[in-house]
Formats: sequence, C-alpha cells, structure tokens
Amino acid sequence: MRDTCDGLVIRECAYGENDRLVTVLTEKGQSVMIAKGARSLKSKVMGVCRLFTYANFEYYERNGMKWLSGGSVNDSFFGLNADIRGFALASYIVQLAGEITGEEVDASRTLRMTLNSLYAIENNLKPFEQIKSAYEIFAAEESGFSPDLSECLRCNSERVESSWLDVMNGGLVCEDCMRAKGGAERVAAEGVDATMTSTVLVPMSAPAIAAWKYVSGAPLKRIFAFKVEGEELSTLARASETYIINHLERNFETLEFYHSIKE
Repeated sequence: MRDTCDGLVIRECAYGENDRLVTVLTEKGQSVMIAKGARSLKSKVMGVCRLFTYANFEYYERNGMKWLSGGSVNDSFFGLNADIRGFALASYIVQLAGEITGEEVDASRTLRMTLNSLYAIENNLKPFEQIKSAYEIFAAEESGFSPDLSECLRCNSERVESSWLDVMNGGLVCEDCMRAKGGAERVAAEGVDATMTSTVLVPMSAPAIAAWKYVSGAPLKRIFAFKVEGEELSTLARASETYIINHLERNFETLEFYHSIKE
C-alpha cells in the first residue's frame, strides 16, 4: 500500500552503496525514509531528497521501514545555497527542528515555523540574528521550558526592565537583587554567559525582554514582526542562544559553523 505526505527534508545521508536515508519533518512528526538509488543521477527521487526540500513524498512500507517511491517538489529553497551564512543558519534551524520534534507527534507548528524561517532567510526579510533568535524562542516555547519574564524570581518585583536572565531557573533576576548579592560584578563583562553558584546568567535589557515576550505570544504569520536593532538585538541573540543550548543540554555543530562565518 502506497501513501503520501507533505514534508521538509531536515536531514539526509548516504545509505548503503547507492541509496539515501532522508528524515522528513511532516505535520505528524518526523518520518525516516530510504530512497533507493537516490545517489544515482538517473534516480527519479533524487530531487526530493536534498536538504531543505519541501515536497510531497510518495512511499510504501515494508519490513517496518518506509521506502520512498516518488514525489514532487513544492519548494526547494534553492536560494539558500547562494549565501554561505544563510545556508549555515538554515542548517542550524533544521537541526534544531529535529531536536524538538519526534516521530508520531504533532509537529504542525514546528513545520510551519521552520518553513517560514527558511523563506525569511532565503529572501533576507529580517536580519539573520533576528530570525535565529525568534526560532530559538519558539523552540523553547514548543518544548515547554519558556521562561517567565513577568517578574523577578527572587523578590517578585515586576520592575524588570533591566535585569538578568536566570537560564536554568527560567526567569529574571532584577538589578536590585543582583546588587544585593554582589552578583553583577561576578558576571563576565561580555555578558555572553557566566556561571555563578551553578546558575547561568545572561544580561537582558527592556527591548530584549519585550521582543522575547512578543515572539512567545505572536501568531506564526507575525512572529518576525518585531523591531530590535544593534546592541539590543545582540543582547536578545545571546540570551536566546544561551537559553536553548543549556536547556537542550547539547551543542550544535551547525551553530558553530554559523558563528565561524563573518558577516
């Protein structure tokens, strides 16, 4: 029995002598398929097996495995190949998508957000750091560990316009509480991340907090419609990256590649 699904290729690798193993993100979660003969130039499925390809996949199941039999491309995101930094960011985003989804789960929002992000990168709709931060904040939200940015974790004050993000405790620490414990002076001057009594702290400004809150509550079609620039964007980018990396407890080689490329 043959079946079809729409999905985005988020991972592909060589398999056997002439085949490919592709991981497709669909609305119903990840689906791993074997594309027989896909490494041959004569293959009729080679075109739908490339990374970033959004396509309709035709497949059948045999011996507990899915075998790709055909398909048609909806969008290849071919323009991502024209910019090495954009390609690196897109690679990080699909790797992150793979990390926060699994098989047989509702991944409809993640699929849509990932497609929107690839489109935004390909067409330079927003600064790359803004797209990256929005996706990281979205990933935290979808994974169920989004921080509470409404008040200080220590004194419950709602005056948190300028504060520190306590990454592992998922909230903010206001300047007054930091000064009370002499904490501010102990955090790295760059503010990228620092460990203080097993707590990862990242500086946050009012615009960065406002942008984070906006992304957390925005509909997907408007999720990039916020404005933060310069140092404020850098602050947001450092915070969202530090937050997602620590909560997922892993590094991403695609993220390291992205950072290795100068603007």
